[in-house]
Amino acid sequence: MGLFGLLSSVNWDSEFYPQLTDFVYLPFFALFFLSVRLFLDNFIFENLAKRLVLGKGHTLHDVQKHDNRKKLNKFKESAWKCVYFFSSELLSIYVAYGEPWLTNSKYFWEGPGKQVWPEQKIKFARVGIVTLALHEGSDVFLETAKMSKYSGLEWLASVAFVLFALSWTILRVLLFPFWIIRSTTYEVLLTLDKEKHMVDGSIYYYLFNTLLFCLLVVHIYWWILMIRVIMRQVKSGGQVDDVRSDSEGEDEHED
Repeated sequence: MGLFGLLSSVNWDSEFYPQLTDFVYLPFFALFFLSVRLFLDNFIFENLAKRLVLGKGHTLHDVQKHDNRKKLNKFKESAWKCVYFFSSELLSIYVAYGEPWLTNSKYFWEGPGKQVWPEQKIKFARVGIVTLALHEGSDVFLETAKMSKYSGLEWLASVAFVLFALSWTILRVLLFPFWIIRSTTYEVLLTLDKEKHMVDGSIYYYLFNTLLFCLLVVHIYWWILMIRVIMRQVKSGGQVDDVRSDSEGEDEHED
């Protein structure tokens, strides 16, 4: 049975508490992702990188050059990340599509039979799915920008990076705090039984919201760096530089 057949056989309407036996599946997922990446690297990304980065007339000597080999490996790394982020985005949308909590955040905390959190224990699973959908999409644009830059397509890299910055601003800097975190910190208090919450649910409330706020701080930090890159891009006439790549290059130079 294929991947889509497996997904269609899952009853997404039923919700279950996390079980210790769920960890049994982790080694299989690890082997699955490793196998997929090895296959794509050897049979798809390698040939694609040679064609786009080195051009049609490249020779074996061109491939073996240190600088070219390094650029090819970076292209393949970005290609794998692009496939992963795009697949993760599609999966999260597929799971959440048609669910009332995708468009109305109060349903993060309401369930079958008018149950409310914390009776359903950790309803942050719904929050996690929507948060994943908000996050993975913007990274697709970033990896596209990197692959375009390695291929010498500066104009496409500039467009992709601008789309990355816009999607990051809308999804992670605006929607994430004012939709997701607002619901997990304020809206949930309007739904749950406050007396029962103090006994059963306070640890979930403070733990998960602390993690979400930490994530928001990281978003804002990278957003500031992004704005700096865009300003440098405008001054340099459209040349795209990745702040993280610059930092890695400085570390290698120091070594």
